[in-house]
Amino acid sequence: MATAVLSAPGGGMGSGPASAPARPVSTASGLLAMLSEPSPQLVSAALTKLLAVVDTLWHEVAESLPDLEAIAEGAASGTTGASDSDDVAVPGLDLPSRRTAAAIASRVYFHLEEPVQSLRLALDAGVQHFNPAAEGSRGDPYVECLVGAALEAYVQKSRGEHDAAVESAGAEKGGADGGGDEDDDDESTLLDPAKLAALVDLMFVRCYADATHAHALGVALEARSLPKIAECLTRSGEGDGTDDGTKTQLATLRYALDAAVGLISDNRTFRDEVVTIVSRHLADIFTSSTSGSTVHSAAAVALCVAYQLLNQADEVGALLTQLLVGGVEGEVLLGLQLCFDMVDSGDEVFVGAVAGALPAKTAAAAAVEGEGGDETTTAQTKDELSTEAHSALYSARKILTGGFVTELSLSFLHKNSNSDPLLMDHLKKALDERGNSRNSVLHNWGVGTHAVLNAGTTNDSFLRDNLDWMKKASNWAKFSATASLGVIHAGHTTEAMTLLEPYLPPSAEAEGGAPPAVNAAGGYAEGGSLYALGLIHGSRSGSSAAKRDEAATFLRTHLRSSHANEVISHGAALGVGLTAFGSANLEVVNELKELLYTDSAVAGEAAGMAIGMVLVGSGAGNAHSSLPNAAEAEEIAEAVTELRNYARETQHEKIIRGISMGIALVQYGQEENADVVIEEMRSDRDPILRYGAMYSLAMAYCGTGSNKAIRILLHTAVSDVSDDVRMAAVIALAFVLFKTPERVPQLVKLLLESFNPHVRYASCMAVGIAMAGTGDAESVALLEPMLEDMTDFVRQGALLGTSMIYMQQSDSCNRRKVKSFREKLASTISDKHQSTLTKMGAILGTGIIDAGGRNCALDLGSRNGFTKMSSAAGLALWLQHWHWYPMMHMFSLALTPTFTIGLNGDFKYPKNFEIQCNSKPSVFAYPKRLEEKKEKEKKRVETVTLSTTAKNKARLARKKAEEDGTDAMDVDEKKEESKEGEEKKEDGDKMDVDGEDGEKKPEKKKREPEPTSFRISNP
Repeated sequence: MATAVLSAPGGGMGSGPASAPARPVSTASGLLAMLSEPSPQLVSAALTKLLAVVDTLWHEVAESLPDLEAIAEGAASGTTGASDSDDVAVPGLDLPSRRTAAAIASRVYFHLEEPVQSLRLALDAGVQHFNPAAEGSRGDPYVECLVGAALEAYVQKSRGEHDAAVESAGAEKGGADGGGDEDDDDESTLLDPAKLAALVDLMFVRCYADATHAHALGVALEARSLPKIAECLTRSGEGDGTDDGTKTQLATLRYALDAAVGLISDNRTFRDEVVTIVSRHLADIFTSSTSGSTVHSAAAVALCVAYQLLNQADEVGALLTQLLVGGVEGEVLLGLQLCFDMVDSGDEVFVGAVAGALPAKTAAAAAVEGEGGDETTTAQTKDELSTEAHSALYSARKILTGGFVTELSLSFLHKNSNSDPLLMDHLKKALDERGNSRNSVLHNWGVGTHAVLNAGTTNDSFLRDNLDWMKKASNWAKFSATASLGVIHAGHTTEAMTLLEPYLPPSAEAEGGAPPAVNAAGGYAEGGSLYALGLIHGSRSGSSAAKRDEAATFLRTHLRSSHANEVISHGAALGVGLTAFGSANLEVVNELKELLYTDSAVAGEAAGMAIGMVLVGSGAGNAHSSLPNAAEAEEIAEAVTELRNYARETQHEKIIRGISMGIALVQYGQEENADVVIEEMRSDRDPILRYGAMYSLAMAYCGTGSNKAIRILLHTAVSDVSDDVRMAAVIALAFVLFKTPERVPQLVKLLLESFNPHVRYASCMAVGIAMAGTGDAESVALLEPMLEDMTDFVRQGALLGTSMIYMQQSDSCNRRKVKSFREKLASTISDKHQSTLTKMGAILGTGIIDAGGRNCALDLGSRNGFTKMSSAAGLALWLQHWHWYPMMHMFSLALTPTFTIGLNGDFKYPKNFEIQCNSKPSVFAYPKRLEEKKEKEKKRVETVTLSTTAKNKARLARKKAEEDGTDAMDVDEKKEESKEGEEKKEDGDKMDVDGEDGEKKPEKKKREPEPTSFRISNP
């Protein structure tokens, strides 16, 4: 039988021509039978033939997999099938034959869709049968499948080793592996580690040869292999030393930086290690003398971002100094632009640290800034820097801490405000109608809407023209109305005290004098003015540090002296928190803690939130903290621990909620460092602390897209017994996923159909926050059914969410549906059948959709991809208006002015500076303003005369004419003639008009096509 199979086709051995074509093998049974032959030559020949037909006859070969694996392992085949084979000595096969058997078995497993087993045998087969680097192997499904399995096994093995090392070092690992992962681990252990590593190294070399460094870098990042990451970045710079090679390496480094931030969301320590490696390579490029100007500038920008990710303010200060003092105009301008970008990130603490890392002011610098010189300045420092360098450093400080950015935004918002004055007029008219005039809640929200409409524009003319309407506010509504001035004048720090002087509480007569007595009653306007002062200085991250410190000192004075009045204490605490935002000042924390321990519910809630604002992002009380002053870190950590204990002791829900939100702000950006505190709050029996845990998750993982955080939030949203906790969990999804907003509508799509109205409300708000300013049609379609929900506060959430989506959208957005939504807002406000909660959503939605004079957007991220600390914290606090209406003014912190301004090196507006926008003007046009309805002039209608009346008059006229001797017929004829003449005249006019129409028809004006681009001048 064996001879017949191996002979040439057509007959016995030697028959037929030697070059006759081989017939296709239709069955592998004969070849498989030869595997049991005692002759190694026959077995080897059968294996060679099987390898050629295994891809078509694998279903038959699969039955002999045990024999093939036994041959591959070097054992004699067929010994398990015959009992008398033990007496026969079968010589072993050579190594090539065993590798052929492994290759055959590997391909069978490939067709059986078991890639790990196939890979195990392919590695045993060697490069002769499995070589991914060979020229003909690319695109082969077998090779591509096994390469994928090898990389997956490598990533799993390497990541497991990295996690084990982290655990052994005492780090906490988040999340738990599922059962499926354990099965994969069992299979991956079958692979030879040395052979697997050799194969992966071969694939890395292939990527380097193809210059696809990004592919190799992606595998290294997934595998958590720092040596491979460093190798990829180093090999990407290998070249001929030209500028093109450096550009290739720079592109790879920038990809690594983006991937580290966007892909590594569950291990901050590893991410920092990757960014550190990237920063070293970027620093080498930046300091290299062979780099071109373009590469040099791009490396500086990326290096600044890397240092900021690592929170290394000193290195950023050194980088800026090198750019600013070099004297090269392009580098100076680049350094100033980097300062603008850092301010835009919203991290005031980091910006202040960078400003402090710049070279100290010298006598020359003070002369440039117009200040007195420092006599202790050494002569060496004076000689080191030129006047131009001092001027550049002064400009940098002006941007970072001098409030220049706020001045630009304030000027832009004031000059370019497109706020529609008729909106407030119509809103006031609707609220003054019967049924709404006595509703103080709607009046309060109307005042808040006016503040949002004109946020940062300093346009308060409506309030000044309607003082009588404003005076309707009383008690806490008066507090909120006064505080709204802070939203309108946000950033106007130079005139803050003058604007609020009529409302501020009296201060001490002289320095060191006794503070004035505070009455326990009243104080709503005074407390609101202190809150407004904090909003003016804290709403913009680029405000003047000096002015902010002055305001903080003023507010702290009133904070210490106003414990007797909870209203003033409430406003002072919020003002102090805003002006000392992120300062981590121990003295301020202790003063707020004293107010908290007075056990006043209203003042204590504000004190808890204010402590969170002061310590925002510090991680105080965690295993690791980022407090700048190490000496005070322990005391602050103890204070935070006391807060958590006090929240469990006090009976006031408002205080517990204030502390919970304060702790949430402290956890901002801490990621896994906050897991212990979050888990402790999640497991608490108090629903308010669990509510705070959800916001702690939102702040700790804000913008990271962490799967672990999403899993916890979704589980809580459907399982917690408290409606408030479930609502907070759903809203927190928008914070975690704001960098990938399209995922939020997908996640909450089913939650919008929940039976729980609180979950539906939160889903509306989450979609609105995530998709704010996008005008996304699908998101609007999701919220449209909620506008008619049976629950009033769900309709409120739908109105607010849709308003956020339509922010800064023209009338042409979403097939012009935005216009109908605006009409929906107006009709809801004036509808007598709508509930108060629904009208509240329509009123505030009217302000949100046109916020900041239609020049502001709700944005949690900066241009460079950083999360804005002030915006995230402000939005979280604004959401507390559900429980406490004055919190609605915190929306000012989340608003970002949208403008582009061109400046030269002297901070002056260049002439004829324009930007071309490659889009139709209608896409970015302001929405059309409302128009006043003009009253039409009433036309006098001629009195209709009845025929009987006319006859009666004619008869009387004839009778009178006969008496007077006048012919009545002449009178009648004249009247008839006059009537006929008038009719003819009218008919003639009509005929003339018809004739004109028939001769000359008015031509329809052709609509000119809209241009596809337009130019924007410098504001």
